[in-house]
Amino acid sequence: MILFNKSLNVELINAVVVGLEIADSRAVWVVDKVTGDTKAMPFEGFLIYLPFILISYGNVYDEVVI
Repeated sequence: MILFNKSLNVELINAVVVGLEIADSRAVWVVDKVTGDTKAMPFEGFLIYLPFILISYGNVYDEVVI
C-alpha cells in the first residue's frame, strides 16, 4: 500500500522479536508487475519488528551506476 508517497508493507515472519531498524540500503525482493521478473533492490526506511510481524515503511529505489 502507498501512504504519503512511500510504501507500507506488513508481513508475517517466523521470529519472536521486538525492535526497530532504520535502513538505508537493505535488500528486498521486488516483482515487476509488467514483466513478472523478480529481482533484489535496496530499501530505505523504517522496519518495526513485532512478534511474528514485520512492518516496513519507506522507499525502494534503483541504484544508478555512473
